[in-house]
Amino acid sequence: MKYLLISTFVILSYQWWDVGHMMTAQIAKNHLRENRPDVLAWADSLIQDFSSLTDGRSNTFAEAAVWLDDIKETGTNFMNDWHYTDRPMNPDGLQIKIEDQARNINSIYAINSATSVLTSTKTAKYRHTVFKAEMIRVLLHVVGDLHQPLHDTTFWNGTYPNGDQGGNLMKVQIENGTFVNLHSFWDAGAFAFTSNSTFLTRPLSQQDQEYLDNWAKDLMKSYPYSNYKDYDMTNPTVWTYVGYRQAQQFVYPMIQSSNNFNKNYVEQAKQFCENNIVIGGYRLANKLIEIFDTILLNESKIKLDQ
Repeated sequence: MKYLLISTFVILSYQWWDVGHMMTAQIAKNHLRENRPDVLAWADSLIQDFSSLTDGRSNTFAEAAVWLDDIKETGTNFMNDWHYTDRPMNPDGLQIKIEDQARNINSIYAINSATSVLTSTKTAKYRHTVFKAEMIRVLLHVVGDLHQPLHDTTFWNGTYPNGDQGGNLMKVQIENGTFVNLHSFWDAGAFAFTSNSTFLTRPLSQQDQEYLDNWAKDLMKSYPYSNYKDYDMTNPTVWTYVGYRQAQQFVYPMIQSSNNFNKNYVEQAKQFCENNIVIGGYRLANKLIEIFDTILLNESKIKLDQ
């Protein structure tokens, strides 16, 4: 239960918080560019409002999706709980305690708070405020987080009586014999999102931006928007329940008799992550559309009242 052997020739490097987050945002950008360029222009302008306050690595639409991880390096810890919603997976029925903050301050709270700030009727006259510029970056990041299933659960049993911290305490062994935690394996998109010192390193070169754009387009062809016409596209609470179920049914295969670990786990996990990245991008686009349409409605009410 404590260790899994994963055979792969790829060495862990970039993690979901860089390539995965940029891919999610790039897919959202491409979808908006084709369907709602007005929403993309609004979102891009808010991102640029904050650019002078960053270290220069998060000033494009795609790169801004990594900003919420970047600020951890500055000692900004009060938003750490915004990255996940740890619903307990407790197959042995252990008596567990979850702190009140973990119940209420989580990724759902982060997305709802960002939505509230961006659509506030109190500031409807001002599309551009420092808080709105900050919160759109929060939104770009956390929507991506929710589509990594280990941001939606933590596993409890006799080995992990206090929980495995979303797979961070559970080890997997890669081909070269190195042990990495299960969360990192999934953050790396099951090694689908790899890099080196010159590939997709921020700030992105023009060549890397084009590569990211083309990669996103290829994934969107493989996983077209029409595949998800029956999915909930705007409710983060629903998304976290889906992520929890995915973790239960696939990510933690050792507790599911129908999903025993086997040699195909890595390849299946890569496809799983690709699908989640794409649906995350489509959902991010739809959330931005919902927010912007609410902003337009609020602005129209102001004009009628004048």
